[in-house]
Amino acid sequence: MFIAELFKHWTYQVFSPGALLRSKYNAFKELLEFDDRCLEGIADLEEIAYGREKADWARMHRLTRRLTRDVGEMVRRLKLMGPSRYVGLPDYYNKFRFYVSMGMDTADPAIAPPHVISLEEAADAPALAGGKARNAGLMAAETYLNVPPGFVATATAFNYYLEANGLRADLDELLGQVELSRPARMERLCAAMRELVLSGTVPLPISEEIRTRSRELAGEQGSLAVRSSAVAEDGDLSFAGQYESLLPVDPSNVVEAYKRVLAGKYTPRAVTYRILNGLSDVETPMAVLFMPLVEARAAGVVYTLDMDRSQAVCGMLSIYAVPGVGENLVSGRAVPQIYCLTREDDPLLVQEPSADSVLTPEQAAEVAKAAMELEQMFGEPQDVEWALDQSNGLHILQSRPLGGRHKAQAAPERTATPHARQILADASRASGGAAHGRIFHYAPPGHSLEDIPRDAVLVVGALDPALAGAVGKIRGVIAEAGSRASHFALVAREFGLPVLVGVENAFRRFPPDLDVTMDADTGAVYEGEVPALLEPVPEEARPSPALQRLRQVMPHISRLTLVDPYAADFSPEKCRSLHDIVRFCHEMAVAEMFKLVGRGGRGLGAARKLETGLPLVMYLLDVGGGLFDQAKEKESVTPDDIKSPPMWSLWQGLSSKDIVWHQGLTHMDWEEFDRVSAGIFKHDSSLLASYAVVAEDYAHLMVRFGYHFSQVDSLCGPESRKNYVNFRFKGGGGLLRQRELRLLFLRRVLESQGWRVRVRGDMLDAGVSNGTEAVTHRQLHLLGRILGRTRLMDMGLEDEHQVEELVEGFLHPPAGDDY
Repeated sequence: MFIAELFKHWTYQVFSPGALLRSKYNAFKELLEFDDRCLEGIADLEEIAYGREKADWARMHRLTRRLTRDVGEMVRRLKLMGPSRYVGLPDYYNKFRFYVSMGMDTADPAIAPPHVISLEEAADAPALAGGKARNAGLMAAETYLNVPPGFVATATAFNYYLEANGLRADLDELLGQVELSRPARMERLCAAMRELVLSGTVPLPISEEIRTRSRELAGEQGSLAVRSSAVAEDGDLSFAGQYESLLPVDPSNVVEAYKRVLAGKYTPRAVTYRILNGLSDVETPMAVLFMPLVEARAAGVVYTLDMDRSQAVCGMLSIYAVPGVGENLVSGRAVPQIYCLTREDDPLLVQEPSADSVLTPEQAAEVAKAAMELEQMFGEPQDVEWALDQSNGLHILQSRPLGGRHKAQAAPERTATPHARQILADASRASGGAAHGRIFHYAPPGHSLEDIPRDAVLVVGALDPALAGAVGKIRGVIAEAGSRASHFALVAREFGLPVLVGVENAFRRFPPDLDVTMDADTGAVYEGEVPALLEPVPEEARPSPALQRLRQVMPHISRLTLVDPYAADFSPEKCRSLHDIVRFCHEMAVAEMFKLVGRGGRGLGAARKLETGLPLVMYLLDVGGGLFDQAKEKESVTPDDIKSPPMWSLWQGLSSKDIVWHQGLTHMDWEEFDRVSAGIFKHDSSLLASYAVVAEDYAHLMVRFGYHFSQVDSLCGPESRKNYVNFRFKGGGGLLRQRELRLLFLRRVLESQGWRVRVRGDMLDAGVSNGTEAVTHRQLHLLGRILGRTRLMDMGLEDEHQVEELVEGFLHPPAGDDY
């Protein structure tokens, strides 16, 4: 293969140099596209690895696969440009591809039996039964409490279901596209996942055993409760209200109900919750718990150690009770009655409702005794779900730990400043903490999670568990109805999200866009920002196995050791990561373009120095129609020789009269100048010029100004749909804060002109597209002015006010200086 490629290359070189140059130019353009994709991919993975973006393991895996594929395409394009010079490069690429692939590989999920087990067997098999069923099994086995009987379709049954229906790869492909910052897209992806799961067929041995056991469990006229019991649920993490539980279910419909609970694993709120907690889909397989339905007269939850002061007696046991089934309570739709009792063997009732009590004092004491027995058995405070049947018999439905991150903490001591204007007092705390943001009225179905602006304080009617899908983007919640016993309140406490409940007329009291500070610990809301209430509270770090795996392979992905393209060790042998391979391919491709032809200039042209009055060293390579015919015989060219529309417009901006160039820099010894362009070049590097590749309607520039580099890629012609300008800016010689201020200047200017802008670290990416030829000319002229104006800007920046003044002056230059 190598000999064939080399012979083809030599044949073109001898008999058709023009075709060879065009082939190289095409390969170069494609390589630059893959270079951008690779840098994007590395930046995306760094955002995840360093904790700035929460992502599913499938997304991490998808990003690494795409990155390794794109790096391979860069290697292939570089070999097309110089077949004889990069023989060993594929071997080094394959080495790092192997390291990354091995590091991201995970064991196949277990699918072996048992696929259905009894509740008693579940007590000793948390990996099979999941947290909820395992806890129920322990309660049944180790206490005399009235725990409903049941059985479990295991986590391996779920894995086997996916395997038998060929769903795992399709689910991973959809999960790999999930981004929490794009909730509308996530909703569509999750709907597709649920549709996939529901389209499958339960393997016959599993479906038959589920039907047989369900008939035995329900009796002749009974119904069932079919409940989620995923691995990791009701343990250190609650997953409260995130998964699907169905009741009542007729035994004849039990297999379809089983599939619906499995599909409930892929609701947006469940996927969001899992991702925010750093768990992969494979690590949380879905077991399903089947129990006979309790026809409840009253139901609720117990916190065996409740530290709330706003609704309960701090340090006591609290019972939250509602008439009928408990779903109205945990869904946030009902306001419960609250009973507080001492934590003694014979608990004393110290707080009860004033009228129309759901529970008698004796019933409250019975519930409290049962809950304390569970606390003693599990060895820590518990969150217990209970129900009284129509004969007032007590049933214990489930128990989960109240400890860890979601333990109800005592309110911290903090005080608002005297001048703070309080607009709400003595509201009930569902989840503690303080937050500042602007009010947003969230009222489904008129709104979706996509409509919620980032950093908002939501006003809602009730604490719908679906609000968990917004946990990563909102600051707090003010609800007209709900309680701290709801599922969403429990999730909010896990994430430290402040929530107030029982606020009458909240939509009228808090108009949209009102700037507020809420202190959920004291039940108060203030107008504007109250810094004294917003002291940061350190969060307990929770290790993520998925994140740990990614971080282990990141050195093979993002570490950059090839720092000087003119050093003797700038070679494939010295590559230590995929980033090094990308860097090597990019620099060698540029070098290949600059030595395409000899001094005779055959083919499409040769690289020539651009002679200007500016202190900027730039070489120009014309690959077809980029220069006027008058420049053909010249050894160097001037701006007047430029025909390429995008290059000409950019240069006009760069040389605008309002751009001040310090001519003294022309005489600097650039070889001795500390020119660390984006952390790439050493002090002892040889001269590195800027370069431009130009064609009839195309320009690609790498502009190096000492400590930073700018990259521009543009197509500008009569077809608007094809026109674009892409811009990348990275690095700088100032302090980190000064570099951030310069990026703020760039962002303000570009966004004011309709550019899409994204900033990550000290790198800014911007783009604009589909403009007319005239509009694209103006955008390029603007970009040229930006390049000239921002050369050393970061060195003198101090604050954002200064940036705003510079933006105003730049966008409105003196008369006669604008384009």
